[in-house]
Amino acid sequence: MQIISNKIIFDKTKDYIQTLSETDEVKAHKKALEEFEKDDEAKKLLTDFQEAQRTYAIFRQGGFDGLKEQEGKVRDLNNKLSKNQKIQALIKTQENLQILVGELARNISQGINFPFVQPQQRGCCG
Repeated sequence: MQIISNKIIFDKTKDYIQTLSETDEVKAHKKALEEFEKDDEAKKLLTDFQEAQRTYAIFRQGGFDGLKEQEGKVRDLNNKLSKNQKIQALIKTQENLQILVGELARNISQGINFPFVQPQQRGCCG
């Protein structure tokens, strides 16, 4: 009986995944990701920003000289990121997809009366 029950759940999960993959949120995110992947300039900008953030964190934790300059570099790259349409589309579609998946997870959690999804906290202190 357990094997049959689990098979049904896994079959329904496949259907759920297929349905989810057909949502506007998933389609929009896939499209934004494809457009981003085609843009070498956008990819380099994002990589440079992430590297600058990591370096800034190291400088800050270690108290190294050059912290202010690195902070300026992070701000400059962040400003460029905010103006890059492909990166902004990717971020927005990812946020929308995360909201959808979060809502679905909460619905499942409520439906089975088991809180496997923790409430989202805002900032460092809720």
